[in-house]
Amino acid sequence: MKRLISLRLGLLAFSGCSAISGIQHGDVNQLVQTGQSVAGLTQDLGKCDSLGKTEVSFEEERTIGGAVALNWVQQGGGLLVDVPSADETSLADPRRLSVGDTSRNRLAKYLNVVGKNLAARSSRPTLQWTFGVLDASTVNAISAPGGYVFVTRGLLQRVDSEAALAGVLSHEIAHVTHKDSFLIYQQTKVDRCKTLAYAKAGQREGMASLQAYSPQFLQTAIGAFNSISGGPLDLNAAANNALLTLFSDEFVHRYLEGGYARDQELAADATGLELATASGYNPRGFTDFIGGLPAGGGFFAHHPPPADRLAAMKALLASRKQAPFSPFAQDVALLPLIPLKDELAAAR
Repeated sequence: MKRLISLRLGLLAFSGCSAISGIQHGDVNQLVQTGQSVAGLTQDLGKCDSLGKTEVSFEEERTIGGAVALNWVQQGGGLLVDVPSADETSLADPRRLSVGDTSRNRLAKYLNVVGKNLAARSSRPTLQWTFGVLDASTVNAISAPGGYVFVTRGLLQRVDSEAALAGVLSHEIAHVTHKDSFLIYQQTKVDRCKTLAYAKAGQREGMASLQAYSPQFLQTAIGAFNSISGGPLDLNAAANNALLTLFSDEFVHRYLEGGYARDQELAADATGLELATASGYNPRGFTDFIGGLPAGGGFFAHHPPPADRLAAMKALLASRKQAPFSPFAQDVALLPLIPLKDELAAAR
């Protein structure tokens, strides 16, 4: 839990291993003679398959989400926030920390007010939602399982209304509520588990795919692997820290390589547009923002082209005007394009 506390405080002294490129499943015919029988390896591989079929618990979602979020913070240049240094006692009770009234902290507070108001209307309002600004010039927004949402400094420089910002945040909130990350995460667990099984058996390719990690780390990871029982996985346990690192590193790598599926992105647009509109924002804020993104400009990598996203949202607006209980069953033109607050100056 200290990792999650540190993230919420904005403490950036996190040193994670780099993501590994690719997964090697190995070959039972290429085993080095280490005393590990083929029958034992087969049993271990079956344990990995069972791990992928076990439903992700809320605690597991929140823990892997915290680790992935820390990875995003590290890769995104850190959080745009000022926090005091903290000792172990303060980390145990964050309420004892005094957060300074700086421009960056006012920006973080503003973003969390907007984000949490939106999340309160989502299908998972009780998640411990956490919003932050990454100190990166790229135009992007990203989320992690369990309720973590980030936007970049570059994105905040491009939005021109709170309605646009609300649309972006709602899109990422939708990815979390839809649990879009679970498909990537479940396959990541199975593949990383099998890599450890082959490494344990002495298979050369399995060892090669883990070469970025130290021998001591791998010994710890294999020890944690041996303890997997096939039931719910407690990644919050100290004994499983190595597995948490392996899973979160590979999750981030896979997301950066391929992102979410096209239908998942369009569904997040639809839910995000409804959420922002239901929260009182003019949907034109989000549609204008998406429509203004240049095609192939490197913005929102792995998303469908902006023209496709805009067409889908306009079709949604038109089709649900008469639907009962739809947030679009009103004159949405009367909803405000709320100006950005002065706090945004910290990111410009």
